[in-house]
Amino acid sequence: MSTIRLIRGCGLGCLLAAGLGMAGSAALAAGAASRFGSGDEGWMASGDASSSAVTWRSTGGNPGGNIEIIDAVLGGVTFFDAPAKFLGNQLATFGQTLSFDLMQHITGNPDQFNFSDVVLSGGGLTLALDTASNPAFDAWTHYNVALSSGAWRLNDLSGAFATNAQIKTVLGSLSGLHIRAEYQTGPDTGSLDNVVLGAVPESSTAAMLALGLACLGVVARRRRG
Repeated sequence: MSTIRLIRGCGLGCLLAAGLGMAGSAALAAGAASRFGSGDEGWMASGDASSSAVTWRSTGGNPGGNIEIIDAVLGGVTFFDAPAKFLGNQLATFGQTLSFDLMQHITGNPDQFNFSDVVLSGGGLTLALDTASNPAFDAWTHYNVALSSGAWRLNDLSGAFATNAQIKTVLGSLSGLHIRAEYQTGPDTGSLDNVVLGAVPESSTAAMLALGLACLGVVARRRRG
């Protein structure tokens, strides 16, 4: 049976399946991701850094490329700042997760300190989160943070726990996403990889969407003919 005959036979069913696939993929498209395979993707440094630029490394990631910030030891706390593609209306990511990989490199003996590990801001509110542990030394640690109530606090780690309504307010007009890059008192280097906000479609999902669109086109042409 030829491809054209198969598509003609599926008719409305094919059209409906493609439409459902497109809708599902659109729902998954909320959020953003940075894998750092070919550059820093617009991420910046803030806090205790000598420059707002991060350093991109083509190797040493988890796997592949990654970005890093070297602590300038100026007395502040260094953060990785997310680019525009992670910001704006991200309300669709509520109830999903923010995941990322971190690694730290230090010289001398460990002298770790506690601080807000992830900070989200938007809608006039600031949310802060304390992860269960600091990144490993010279090895990648994976983090998976729920975008719902339970761990997020208002303003800083001493604030009240944020409600789901407050988290939705922040995600609905997200203006800042910051991941801590500094955990050591004194010189250190923080590295970041595989940041994923919400559910981002994998390449196989994108391929299914493309197939659905092709099916729609063929059906439309056959019906016109």
